[in-house]
Formats: sequence, C-alpha cells, structure tokens
Amino acid sequence: MRLDHASHTSGIARAIAIVGLKLCGIFVFVAVTNPNALTWPSQYIEQGRWLTLVVYLGLWACALTAILIAAFQVNPWVRSFWAAIIALSSAAGFAFYLVSGVEISMFDIASLWAARHELGRALEFYGSAMAWSALVFLFGFIVIAAPSVRPGAPLRRLLRYLAWAPAFPIMLFAAVIYAKDGGGHYGMSMQFAPLSVAALSGARLATKATPTRERVTWRADGRKIRHVVLLVDESVRGDYIDWRPGNPYTPDIASLKDRIINFGHAASGGNCSSYSNALLRFGATRPDLMHSVASNATIWDYAKTAGFRTVFIDAQAAFLRGPAKLQNFMTPEEKREIDSFNAVEETVAPPDLDDRLVDILAETLKSDQPTFVYAIKNGAHFPYDRGYPSTQQIFRPTMSESARDDGQALINSYRNAIRWSVDRVLKRLVDSVPLDDTLIIYTSDHGQNLSTTALSHCSVKNADPREALVPLFAITEEPRLRERLSAGAKTNWGYASHFSVAPTLLDLFGFKPQDIATKYGPSLFEKPEQQAEFTSGDIFGLISERVHWNKIDLSKSYMERESRKDAF
Repeated sequence: MRLDHASHTSGIARAIAIVGLKLCGIFVFVAVTNPNALTWPSQYIEQGRWLTLVVYLGLWACALTAILIAAFQVNPWVRSFWAAIIALSSAAGFAFYLVSGVEISMFDIASLWAARHELGRALEFYGSAMAWSALVFLFGFIVIAAPSVRPGAPLRRLLRYLAWAPAFPIMLFAAVIYAKDGGGHYGMSMQFAPLSVAALSGARLATKATPTRERVTWRADGRKIRHVVLLVDESVRGDYIDWRPGNPYTPDIASLKDRIINFGHAASGGNCSSYSNALLRFGATRPDLMHSVASNATIWDYAKTAGFRTVFIDAQAAFLRGPAKLQNFMTPEEKREIDSFNAVEETVAPPDLDDRLVDILAETLKSDQPTFVYAIKNGAHFPYDRGYPSTQQIFRPTMSESARDDGQALINSYRNAIRWSVDRVLKRLVDSVPLDDTLIIYTSDHGQNLSTTALSHCSVKNADPREALVPLFAITEEPRLRERLSAGAKTNWGYASHFSVAPTLLDLFGFKPQDIATKYGPSLFEKPEQQAEFTSGDIFGLISERVHWNKIDLSKSYMERESRKDAF
C-alpha cells in the first residue's frame, strides 16, 4: 500500500513538474517575442483610457487561452500543427521587429511584397535577425508541440472540441485591424497578430494591384535657394504657438516674429505621425490621394533630379530598435535615395534629442553644395513630461504630479514640452544657421486633442479637428523669396494645408510651374482652391478604397477651456 501511495505521489509530482516546465517554456516564449506587451497598458493607464485597456487585456486573455489550448492538445498531430502555425507567426513578427524596431503592419507586408526581388540581399544584410528568428521558431515549436501529461477523459473531450479554437484570435485580431483601418494591432500577441495582418494583406494584395512608384522625368531649370529644410515637428498644436510679445508660453518664437513668415494655423495631411509624414514625403494630392501616395515619385527623387544632396535627420530614432531605424512607412528602397541618413543616437536623453538634431542640421548646412533636408523633431511627443528636464516645470501642476484626469495638469505638461522642445529649440536653430541662402519650412506632423477622455491623435472615425491643427511658417533671409512667401502667407491665411508643401518644394527646387500644375495642387505661393481637410486612418487603400476626410475650420478657436483660463 505504501509503495502504491508513494508511486502515486511520485506520479503526481512528476505530472506537476512536466506541466510546470511546459508552462514556464510557454511563458518565456511569449515574453521574449512580445517586448511591447506592457508598454501599451501603461500608456492607456497614463491616458485614462480604461475601456481601451479592458479591450486590450481581453484580447491578450483570448490569445493566451488559445496558446494553452494548442499546447495541451492530446492529439500530437493537432498539437504540432498549431505549434508550427504559432511559432511561424512569432518568428516572422519577431524578425521584423528586430530589423525595424516596430511591429509589422499591412503596409509593411505590401512593401515587402513589392520588393520581393530584394529577398536575397535582405536575408544577407539581416542575417543575424534571421538567425534569431529561426531560434524563436524552433523554441516555440518545441515548447508547444512537446507532449505533456495525459488529462482525464472530460478534459480530453473538451480539448478535442476546442481543437480549432486557436483560429479564433487570428480572426478576432483581423476584425480589430479591419475596424481600425489597418491599425489597432500594436502590442497584440505576436503569436497571432502577424498572421492576422498577413491574412488581411494577402486578401487585399490578391484583389488590388500595387502601383509602381514613378521616377522623375521633369527637368529643373534653376533652384530658388541653395538649402531647403522641411522641419517636421511632433504633436505641436498650431494654437499653442503664442505670437504675443512677452508671453510666457513661447516667448522665443514671439521674439522672432519679424523674421518668420507665418501662414497661420494649418491642417496636417493626416492626424497620425506615420500617415502624415508619408503624405509629405510622397507628395500626395487631395483629388487622387490613395493612388498618388502609392505611386508618386518621392521628394528625394525630385531633390536629387534638381541637383540637391538629400539629407534625412530623425530625432525620434533614439526610440527605434534594430539597425534599419525606419519608421513612418519608409522602406529600404526609399532609404537608398537618401545621401545622408542621420538617426539620432539611442544614448541621447529625450530632453536633448532636438538639440542633437539642431547640431546635425547646422553642420549639414555649412556645405556649399545645394542640400535638401527632411528633419523630424521629437517635439512634444507624449508623454509630455519626459520631453523636458524636471527643472523646466514652468507651468504646474504637471501630469506627473497630479491625477490622471486633471485637464489643467495635462495642459501644463504640454505647455512645458512646447516651451522646451519647440520654442527654445527653434530660437537656437535660427541662431545657429545662416539664413541668407537657406529656407526652413516648419510644421508639425499632427496636432493634439488635449482631453483626458479621448485619443490625443490617430482617431480613425470622427476625428477631432484639434488632431490636425498644426503651425506652418517659413524662415529665410533671402529677399526675393521672403517677398514671395509673405504674399503667399496672406493668400493662404485660413486655408493652409500640408497638401501645399510638396508643390512648394518642387517650385523651390526649380521645376517648371506648368509641369508641377499637371500633377499637384496649388503651392504656398498660390491661392488655395478649397477649404482645408485632413485624413484619418488608412490612406493606402489596404482596407478600402474610401478615404476618411475630416473638416477643419482654420478660422475657428479650438483652445481648451483650461488654456483660455490661464491666458495672461
């Protein structure tokens, strides 16, 4: 009896050990392949987006349950089938993350498919990432396919009935991505999300032809200025640039008022960083947005054709992982059109990122060679309190000192970020760069909805106009260009838009107005044809052929009550 009892006890201990070992292996596999899993919940908590947090956690619970159902299937063939599927999804998603620093999207898959002829060189260049990916696949397959203890009859029947349950999160994630116009999957389980993205992308690519990006065939007949800089800030609202002399919010910009040609409040092309930057770089046009953003020649191609050296500076690259440092839908193919690619180092602290950008830009513009620079600032990126030193808490209380639903604290943190990373940095830039033969066009990728109960930006449906309310101004000391821009600012006041930036750049590069007019809308030198609008959600037609256009009245005041209350 004692031997039987001891044997039974030993069997139970062995079974617990086997199950425990398998569960530990699954935990390690999931944890390693989902480095951003905890980033999004903390952000939702910071923003007070409790419903979004609940949905996010529910999606993760569904994914984890499906993984366990797959891992403990009694039938070895069923278990191995799901092990291969889950491991493959994890390995592919993780490999892309190692290379790019971001989670794979529908646009990435479309871009990879278009550049499939480069597969050999890509595998050679990213060999280390592929090796890690292979290890992830092998480890994931082993921990899920490995046999476990044989459960009792009731549990065996339940697992047999649930044999296809792991397909549910794939379909659920695909539904979320579809509802979010190709987004909404960030932070989701890599064990299923890449499969959902691939399934949607594959279906769309099978039914939609991907246009080939055009090359520039026009000739430039004389540039208007030696250096052209397009400086794109991050999350800066146009009405939070205060032009009143002596104001406490943006005093340095106000002191430069006579040197700045202000186009007033403008509408960004999109209300999300990635889409807005893509619209600018690809010169998308309003009447034919989806086709133009996918097929137009890049701004780099135009600049190089006109004899400019092309330079890219990304102050947000410090937050990107992987060697490529690509974001905002930039592909390796596009990167090859850039003569000097400058990703600000990861060692630079967030409050110093834009200062580093100014240093690179000032050094770049010392050259006598005509240069076009596209520079992305870190600006007022959320969370705002991380973008400026603690010694610069001019307006208080801040978000880090107050309750998460404190609207005044949110405004104060945002104003501190604007004062440090926008106001101070722009003054330093103007003081560091000779402007007699240089033009700086300044704007922001999108605005901000400074609400404690809504998305700050990137809303897909019914987007708040504040999400696209951006500044737009130019700085140069070249007399003839200043005169043209000043006249254009009067004409564009109340109508300015990102869609006028690309034709403006082509004019400055020296392309003929009659050529530009055949493809693009009015520039900042011309009278706009219609009221400003901005897009939200998918602009590439990966989900549908319908563009989400949103009205914005640039003559209207959108200032929050808390900001009006603290006006000096």
